[in-house]
Amino acid sequence: MENLEKQVCVQLVRVDNKITLKITPETIQLGEGEWVRWRFEGLQGTEFGFISFTDNYPRLGPFASLRTFSSDSVLGKGNKGIADSFVYTALILDIDNPKALASKGGTIENTTTIKNTAPEIKVIYHKDQTPPFLEVLPFQVGLNTGDTATWHFEKLPTNAFACFRFHDKKLGPFIAFNAGKGDDSCTVEASGTGFGVNIPVGEQLTYHIELRAWNGDLLASHDPVIDNLGPPPTP
Repeated sequence: MENLEKQVCVQLVRVDNKITLKITPETIQLGEGEWVRWRFEGLQGTEFGFISFTDNYPRLGPFASLRTFSSDSVLGKGNKGIADSFVYTALILDIDNPKALASKGGTIENTTTIKNTAPEIKVIYHKDQTPPFLEVLPFQVGLNTGDTATWHFEKLPTNAFACFRFHDKKLGPFIAFNAGKGDDSCTVEASGTGFGVNIPVGEQLTYHIELRAWNGDLLASHDPVIDNLGPPPTP
């Protein structure tokens, strides 16, 4: 598998109890299918690194998700498809200090206009077609160990609900599964968290989505695919 990970090093420099930061590179280009990992070098004790995007941009900058792996590693994945410059701030925080210990700005030049919201999956019910059917976009999604996948159901009938079936396991490859955002009767979300439970790296998992009326009658179903990409690549 091609490594599409871009690396940014945030190095702590300590002089006379004062911390300054050096970001290498300060500007990074992000292309189609690429993601960014920030590594914080020189942390001590209860210090940890954090990435914050300015208020002038989406909260997660060009990314669909930001994930903290440990105190010294942050990973940005997915892409909003907005070709623009995104300014962020690398912060050094400490659980025992109410103020940031150090900060420095960096820039991501997002060059792609192709939206990649993985691990987000859209499920659309086409009730006006003959026969009615479910469309799943993307049909095949790749997840790394620990990812959270979110399914967005659209155009649901008011008298229907969605359900999942994973072969051999109640929760499939996830630690937990939950539903949310059901206030709008036609738009519902479901999320699986902690991907990669007891399945081999490289295995392709077919799962089953059903849409049923409140009385239990089946309206439509689909069998999309999840690829287990394993742990995110590391240098």
